[in-house]
Amino acid sequence: MDYFKSEAFEKHRNKITNILEKVPSVKSPAGWTYKGSFNVGGLEYFGFDESSDLCLVVSSNGRGIIDLSKAEKIARDYSEDFHLDETLLICEGFDVLKNKTIKLAGKYGGSLLPIGSKSGDHLRRVSPLFPCEDIIYQPAFEDCFVEGHNENCVRIYRGFLYGYGFSYSGNYFVIADDSGILFWERD
Repeated sequence: MDYFKSEAFEKHRNKITNILEKVPSVKSPAGWTYKGSFNVGGLEYFGFDESSDLCLVVSSNGRGIIDLSKAEKIARDYSEDFHLDETLLICEGFDVLKNKTIKLAGKYGGSLLPIGSKSGDHLRRVSPLFPCEDIIYQPAFEDCFVEGHNENCVRIYRGFLYGYGFSYSGNYFVIADDSGILFWERD
C-alpha cells in the first residue's frame, strides 16, 4: 500500500497544515524590527560577509553591496567579469568586500547561509500552500510543528521565496523573493 495515498497520511497532512495555519502572521517577531526592503531586479543570489553586516546581492545585472546596519546600498558593480560558482554557491566580493569570498543563497535552490543564530532562534521554511512558501520565526527551544512548543512562533513571510538566512553576527536576517530582499534587525 502506498502510504502517501492512505487515510493515515491524509490525516497527518491535515493535522500539520492546521498546526501551521494557527501560527500568527506578524510584521516582526518579538526582539526584532522590520527595517525595510530593497528592490533588486533580476535577483539571483545574496549572501553575507562573515566579519561585518554587509550583504552582497548578485543579480542578472551585476552585483551590489548593502550595509544592513545603515539600511543603504553602498556599492554597485555592473560588470559581468567576476567569479560566481553556482555549484559551490560562492561569489567573489568587490569594493569593500574585495578579496573576500561570500557564501550565498539563491533563487535556484540551495543555501550556505545560517538559518539560526547564536541566540537559538531559527527561521523555518514551510510549504503548506505550495508553491507559495512561508518563513516562520522560531524562538529558541520552540518548533512550529509541535503543539505546546510553538506558542511564540510567528509567520513573517508568505510568498514566492528565493532564499533566506541570518547574517553571521546574528543581528540581521534577510528573506529574498522576486521583488528583492526584506530585512530585519535585532532590537
